Amino acid sequence: MATIQKIRRTHDIAYRVLIRQANTKPITKTFNSKSLAVQFVNNIESNRLKLVTYNDDKLKTKLSTVINKYMEYEYKGSRPQDEFRKLSFWISNLGSKQIRDISRADISSTLSNLPSKLSNSTINRYKASISVVLSYACREYNLSENPVVHVRSLPEPRGVVRFLSDDERSRLFESCKASQWSKMYPLVLMAITTGARKGELLNLRFDDIDFDRQTAYVKTSKNGQPRVLPLTDEVTTELSRLNNQEATLIFNSEIVPDKPMCFAKQWKRVLKNAEVNNFRFHDLRHTTASYLAQNGASLLEIADVLGHKQIQMTQRYAHLCIDHKSRLINRTMSNM
Repeated sequence: MATIQKIRRTHDIAYRVLIRQANTKPITKTFNSKSLAVQFVNNIESNRLKLVTYNDDKLKTKLSTVINKYMEYEYKGSRPQDEFRKLSFWISNLGSKQIRDISRADISSTLSNLPSKLSNSTINRYKASISVVLSYACREYNLSENPVVHVRSLPEPRGVVRFLSDDERSRLFESCKASQWSKMYPLVLMAITTGARKGELLNLRFDDIDFDRQTAYVKTSKNGQPRVLPLTDEVTTELSRLNNQEATLIFNSEIVPDKPMCFAKQWKRVLKNAEVNNFRFHDLRHTTASYLAQNGASLLEIADVLGHKQIQMTQRYAHLCIDHKSRLINRTMSNM
């Protein structure tokens, strides 16, 4: 049973909550407004597990501590600096709060503090970053539930899928072969034929390549999972020409050999020479998926090639799969 007591302090009024339940330690907490006190009571009493575990010492851990522990022991992605940049926003706004007291209202109000110029997609990424941390807190700190699951994501417009036409691909390959950087063509060829992300390719070492099986082993992908990339005959041939039998980066910097090559200038030049406009390196990944879709691959197969953990990420290619099916049905059924 919960009671809310009005307390007159020197300069203001506070509201003290006292919750008593059989076989559990009493819960008491003070708020500056009655509405916050009522919200706290409703939140606690609606969940028996919260009531039982509220006084657990682990749940008194501050969010900032949990975030730091998550980054140190749990995060397996390939972009730790980018992830911590988003989580630093949560530390600034809610870092001093105990994880047991973080509510969905806290999540919603904090998200509203993000700059208005940010897109819905970017805001959803901030929401996803704290959701992963609080899921970690459920496993490691006995948090009863992740409050982020009750906060709706903002609608995201379907992104434009830019991929190379056959003519553009031919021109780009010729331009890459003529590039001053000798590894531009193998890199671009590998990107199109595997659908791998730029970071996955740039971090590959020669000892990650199995020339007999024609595969490349990506130790850590963007989602934190390792994956194996099948290689075409031409890719294997190109890599064989580069192979120096050492555990060095394949696409290494010419200045600092153990660092990935920064090829922005070379990439810009080959695009210009190939007369390929409005095209990013990441669009090579879209090109892979689009070619697969146009040649009859299902969304599940495309997701497997790209390493998507959620099929929603692959939905942007659904219209290409439908176009292929339409042509197939018209070709097969036209004489009926």
